[in-house]
Amino acid sequence: MLENEQLVMDYAIKTVDNPLACIDTRAAARRFLNDLDSGRWDWRPEEAEFIVMCMENLFCHQKGEAIDGRPLRGTPFILQDWQKFCLYNIFGFYLPDTMIRRFLEAFEMLPRKSGKTPFATSTCWTAGLKYSESLSTIKTVAGSMKQNMEGFGFLSYNLHRLGLTAHEDPVHGLRVLDSSLGHSFSGAIWNGYISYDALAYKPDLFDAFNANIIHLDELELYRNATPYTRLSDATKAYRNKLIMMTTTAGDNGSGFCAQHMTYCSRIARGEITGPDADRIFAFIARADPDPETGKVDYLSPIAWQQANPSWGVTISPEDMEAAALKAKNNPQTRTEFYTRSLNVFVNSLAAYFSTEEFIASDLRYNFTMEQLAKLVPAWYGGADLSKLHDLTAGVIVGEIPAAKAATADWTPPEDVLVIIPHCWFPVTAAVTKAQEDEIPLFGWQDDGWLDMPNTPSMNPKEPVKQFVKWRKEGFHIKKVGHDRKFARPYVSAMKKAQFTVVDQPQLAVVKSEGFRYIEHKAKVGCLYYCHAEPFLYCVGNVKATKDDEIVIYEKVEDNKRIDVFDAAVFATIRFCIDTEKVTNAAAWFGDDDD
Repeated sequence: MLENEQLVMDYAIKTVDNPLACIDTRAAARRFLNDLDSGRWDWRPEEAEFIVMCMENLFCHQKGEAIDGRPLRGTPFILQDWQKFCLYNIFGFYLPDTMIRRFLEAFEMLPRKSGKTPFATSTCWTAGLKYSESLSTIKTVAGSMKQNMEGFGFLSYNLHRLGLTAHEDPVHGLRVLDSSLGHSFSGAIWNGYISYDALAYKPDLFDAFNANIIHLDELELYRNATPYTRLSDATKAYRNKLIMMTTTAGDNGSGFCAQHMTYCSRIARGEITGPDADRIFAFIARADPDPETGKVDYLSPIAWQQANPSWGVTISPEDMEAAALKAKNNPQTRTEFYTRSLNVFVNSLAAYFSTEEFIASDLRYNFTMEQLAKLVPAWYGGADLSKLHDLTAGVIVGEIPAAKAATADWTPPEDVLVIIPHCWFPVTAAVTKAQEDEIPLFGWQDDGWLDMPNTPSMNPKEPVKQFVKWRKEGFHIKKVGHDRKFARPYVSAMKKAQFTVVDQPQLAVVKSEGFRYIEHKAKVGCLYYCHAEPFLYCVGNVKATKDDEIVIYEKVEDNKRIDVFDAAVFATIRFCIDTEKVTNAAAWFGDDDD
């Protein structure tokens, strides 16, 4: 067995049950060991070893200091165990009896000071060397050119140091462009050709690209999925491509990056399988939330280590403790500590809910629509109708008895509230709104949560079709609540379809009941929204004030949407009233109104 192969095996084995590694990191280790045992893939450690040895022998640190204060510039680029683990995954698994790698995408989410950029840059360049006979084309994209220059500077330093550029070798060296016209390296190397371009975030220019290796740096800064989808298309001509995404968390807990992180996390945990999942490697290091509350204890040394696989190497325990105490004493710095040091997404400071709390509850369950239709005897609907060119939402809610919702790992303390949403947005306005307001409409459409009627404006009868569809699928819908605004054609169509519809008074005392019921269920881990991203997106945009049991809520910003949450509130009100649920918020939350 190769030296680094044994090291990677040992790392995976000790990480699987290590409480100082987060759930997602443990899941990645477990997936690796399961993949080795499955026999589904050809395991070729020598291919990964080639990448590791090239990186450690070709590259040196450009800048920085070791944890003991020693200057790092010019010292060997020695990879850490977690980095070798990632490389052995990406480059060690192959489709049986082929030269095609299994993992074609890599998502790596790490806090700051983890060395993401040098690691990703050296990985992409070394992969380019490996596939240089195929004429490697490397594109690295960041939110700004200033940000992208970090990776370019690291690569430039090492290529010059090795004497591989035309400056040192005018005949055989790589051509260098480092000016206002661009930042690139290109030329013949080994038995092939390689080119590297550092690019700023300009999606309109991506359509003409053709590349086999792409690095999307600081994915959190991307407004939407456009760069990812367009640059993914640029790799279609290659079989052994690599799309590498690196990022740290940010303050948009419902944006593209957060959604993609959740998707990759579920792949690592084995909750999503299939051909697309098989080609994605995910390594996520972040502080685990409390399983009961969904919140992260930012003062916990365990949380600090869970988020930082480079703990004690590039991350100083003393510096981390000092930063945590600063976050405690100065709340203005707390969000930064959560995102940059603990790698946890946070909402806008004005947002009322913690989306992590909702996610933690939702991920406890994984029922199919067919199962839900059978488990819940009665459903209640809600609709939030839009203006002519905006988001429309329809929702049904019901409860699964606690005993029937129990899993091997979790017994709900009470019945589980289920929320099933669906949305509509006129296609003529979708492109503009998706870009201007940063709403992932097309992703929702791909996932089946949203329809885009091919009409110039929203037809209020569209939700009626969905309620009819739900009924045909076995969902027994007793009553549907709605906002009377824009509702006359919708109400007529619903009555014609033989639904019982109820006008919901837009009174805070009434809406509070549904609001607090949803909040309560999320807090106790008894809320399941079917992993529906539109609902989570809207939850993250809710701004609220409360006085005892009365809640007044609105959007955090004018360009954000809460329509799906509104529809869920309408449906939950009908459920609470019809089933005579006890909804005394004081009993749930005590006297704490912070």
